[in-house]
Amino acid sequence: MSDISYQQARRLGLKEVKARTARHEYPYLHALEDEIEHLNSQNEVSLGTSRVDLEQVAGTYTASRRDSFSASFFPLLEESSEFAAKWSALAASHLKEGIREPILVVEYLNRFFVVEGHKRVSVLRYFGALTVRAEVRRLLPARSKEPEILAYYEFLDFYRVTQIQYIVFRTPGRYPTLLELLCGEDRSVWDEDRQRCFFSDVTRFRRSFRDSELSAKLTRDEALLRYLEIFGYDRLQDRTPSEIGADLAAIAPELLSQAGDKRPILMTDSAEAPRGLIQRIVHPPLHDLKIAFLHDKDPDSSFWTWSHEQGRLAVQEALGDRVETVSRFNVLQNDPAETVRELAEQGFGMIFTTTPRLLRATLTAAAAWPEIRFLNCSLNVSHPIVRSYYGRMYEAKFLTGVIAGAMSINSKIGYICNYPIFSMPASINAFALGAKMVNPEAQIILEWSTIVDADIGGRFERDCVTAVSGSDSFEPARRDQELGVFALRDGKRENVAYSLWDWGKLYTQLARSVLDGSWSELKSTSEAGQSINYFWGLASGLVDVRILPALPAATARLVTLLRREIAQGSLLLFAGPVYDQDGVCRIPADRVLTHEEILHMNWLVDNVVGSLPRFDQLNEEARELVRLQGVSLPEGDA
Repeated sequence: MSDISYQQARRLGLKEVKARTARHEYPYLHALEDEIEHLNSQNEVSLGTSRVDLEQVAGTYTASRRDSFSASFFPLLEESSEFAAKWSALAASHLKEGIREPILVVEYLNRFFVVEGHKRVSVLRYFGALTVRAEVRRLLPARSKEPEILAYYEFLDFYRVTQIQYIVFRTPGRYPTLLELLCGEDRSVWDEDRQRCFFSDVTRFRRSFRDSELSAKLTRDEALLRYLEIFGYDRLQDRTPSEIGADLAAIAPELLSQAGDKRPILMTDSAEAPRGLIQRIVHPPLHDLKIAFLHDKDPDSSFWTWSHEQGRLAVQEALGDRVETVSRFNVLQNDPAETVRELAEQGFGMIFTTTPRLLRATLTAAAAWPEIRFLNCSLNVSHPIVRSYYGRMYEAKFLTGVIAGAMSINSKIGYICNYPIFSMPASINAFALGAKMVNPEAQIILEWSTIVDADIGGRFERDCVTAVSGSDSFEPARRDQELGVFALRDGKRENVAYSLWDWGKLYTQLARSVLDGSWSELKSTSEAGQSINYFWGLASGLVDVRILPALPAATARLVTLLRREIAQGSLLLFAGPVYDQDGVCRIPADRVLTHEEILHMNWLVDNVVGSLPRFDQLNEEARELVRLQGVSLPEGDA
């Protein structure tokens, strides 16, 4: 005769079978041999004995025991059966001294299938245990391009270092990110103390996450990853469950974004809509605003920082007494959080961080000071608590491509690119298409300035290049440099044009949106987990082309005409047909790429000679940016 525990456990099992059947779901244990046609023990690897998360125990190895249990391992056989008696005896033993003998499982794609010990799993599940000791054999799947398989082989790299099996992702890219957050460059194998500490930290996090409303909307491990991306592992180690709960509430929009897999809203139009009376009442204008700009370098050594500093000065000049602006340079040399704390205490309500290198610090600050408006200069990020901004530089590059195509006397044009990050392939391709528009024979010789030991000058000389698209930045202390597009004539170089950033256009308009209250009209969108990315082009003035006196007048008139057509939307740069280097039609004749497709482009058009670099070819600064904002690179990547 079974005891009361078996009766209650069986009742749960029968209830689950009924509910799953009503939902047209399989109600019994899943059998691994039903999922895999030929179970090949030659692909098995013994992992020894370890503790296994019971939530990862997904079923049985063979089909012989599947009908004895519901899908969650609750028993189903009659209370008078021998099975029930053994289950009850095992339950009594567990309550008295615990279940000590390990079960035997096969792990496949981070799920465990029981070979021996079904009743032990059932008893532990009924009594709410979290883990079970198990002798584990790993069954390796055949490699493929399926996302789950790709993610699993990334897991194997993660497991090799951490020996952690209870973190589960089914999407590629998650495990490398987590490993980077936990270990940095250190890939030494974790010892037992480190594994035990991490388990304790994860357990506290899971307890807090389980008690939050967010637990019904996304998986606990996806939430853990996003938490660590924002706050870092050091913070998790120091937090109590209640403090973790407060952190989760602060970053709820970030987690909702992850749960819904919501793509960022690309704000591609800088035009300001008129505001009605209702909007002015609901979101009244501010009388003044304090704005800070945080940089990783200083304007004396970095053109990028110098150009953003010019943008700050333009805001101050345009808005006068209505704003107060300050800059903080080299903020990564100290603790960025302290810098933000000082600014928050001084009443700054809007903070721009001007590089992806500051994105992590910006996210942490935005979670701590939700009343401050934070923006980071980066691309392809999905962070509702921090808006991002960048420019459609490929529009300007199309125009400089037209110029280079017209200036080259032998159709050989050099193009020097720096970082293989989002939108860079679009700039290369737009330049190549612009050159081809005026010179169908144009070939773009692509070189990367961030490749270690690159011999760009030698390559261009060997290929007899007669026009070059070089750097669009200059050392602030030097103005006598070759800049932008230049022609090569009899060993001499003649600058004819360059593309430029005018950050003041964007900064001034975004500051105005706060002052007049229109910024707040998008706030509910971000609070619901939707991120906002400003992605402005020629029409806004954020990006542009400066024509120099050496450019022939006819070419200058053509560029002016094309610029107007692009700004008005009459000339679409990525309209088909467009072919890649392998002759594949990437854009059919009846299609135009969307802004999102252009942003994620990682292929090159057919008149480009060269390729995207491998990750291992890049210098350290380029590698850091590629980790943050990089496109998919060829084999040998990160």
